[in-house]
Amino acid sequence: MKNHLKYCLGLMAFVSFFACSNDDSKSEEPVLDPAVAIKLASDFAVDQYNVIEINPDVTIENAADKVATYVWSVKVTGSDGIIKDSIVGDSKNLMFISPEATNYVLDFTVTVGGIVKKASVKVTVSETGKTYNSKALSLIDFVPGPAYNIDNYDFPTKAQVMEKVQADLENGEDISLGTFGGYITIAFDHTVVNAYGKRDFTVQMNNSAKYSPASVFVAYDANKNGKADENEWYEIAGSEYYKSTTVKNYEMTYFKPDANKPAVKGIMNWEFDKEYIKWTTNKNTSGNITKVDKRKFSDYYPNWMGNSYTVKGTKINIPVKDVSDGLGTAFNIGTFEWGYGGIKDPSIDISWAVDNDGKKVHLPGVDFVKVYVPTFVEMGANCLLFGSFQEVSDLNFEQ
Repeated sequence: MKNHLKYCLGLMAFVSFFACSNDDSKSEEPVLDPAVAIKLASDFAVDQYNVIEINPDVTIENAADKVATYVWSVKVTGSDGIIKDSIVGDSKNLMFISPEATNYVLDFTVTVGGIVKKASVKVTVSETGKTYNSKALSLIDFVPGPAYNIDNYDFPTKAQVMEKVQADLENGEDISLGTFGGYITIAFDHTVVNAYGKRDFTVQMNNSAKYSPASVFVAYDANKNGKADENEWYEIAGSEYYKSTTVKNYEMTYFKPDANKPAVKGIMNWEFDKEYIKWTTNKNTSGNITKVDKRKFSDYYPNWMGNSYTVKGTKINIPVKDVSDGLGTAFNIGTFEWGYGGIKDPSIDISWAVDNDGKKVHLPGVDFVKVYVPTFVEMGANCLLFGSFQEVSDLNFEQ
């Protein structure tokens, strides 16, 4: 009986040991490193200022939960004469565009869990034979908000107004955009390149104290039809875009004043007609723009726009302080930090573009720019805060 008991105990110990040994052997299976394979065409050709999409075939095995990173780079010679890698993209597919006609060797690097795989491709960029301008000088559309100097464009038809604005654009004259929603849409004669990690174009406005900064929309002509289609527009999300005081999808409707209606004087001497131009919004608010005494002979309303018109955009709060003890004769006006025209640094990075939901989008470049006034402020005797457009120019233009 004792021998039988010893035998049973020994057998149980053996089975238990074998089972544990078997479990240990399973946990010690070797972990394979990720394997990366890249298939990439060796040569591409494209004209300057045109986009070519490079789509490598990347196969990754044994990655488990490891995330792959992608880098496209090109060798450049710095001002110090040292050749270094310059990053031109950080996603698997590259939308490549260059203003310079030359040969490029693009390096493509895939990194997964410490494993690095590289491939290269040659891109030949050819000249188009065309002459380009650094400025956007083709007028697409112009609709100002009310302001006292809108009567600079006192014509009966929009066609005549567009002709005058186009001439002002070419001659470098200031173009009044009026108050909220007033805009100008213009086109470059080339695609402005979205340079990786750099500012791409600048929006110059008259930035003295009485003028509003300007918001910016951009469009890339993806289908090459020469037009800025409605679904191609994206807003530049500047420093104010995500603030709680900023109102998206804001609409204002302005109504043509009745020329036969007597002016309604206000309590201040400068209030010539406090019920001059009626306005309403899609946020259930309404009011009137006051005509001030020193501008009583000016027509604030763009008469070619008919009896009423509606403008849209993102409405931004701008700091305004009356410094005339409530008399409404002197004001301090604030500004925005970055991402707008008419501020200290009016340079724009195309990578700041977002869709209607505020999500970032990647554009290889832009062909069209819309500059509009995002503020609505009356400054007492100084009339409305309005935008005064000057120019949009390519910061990385190849001479």
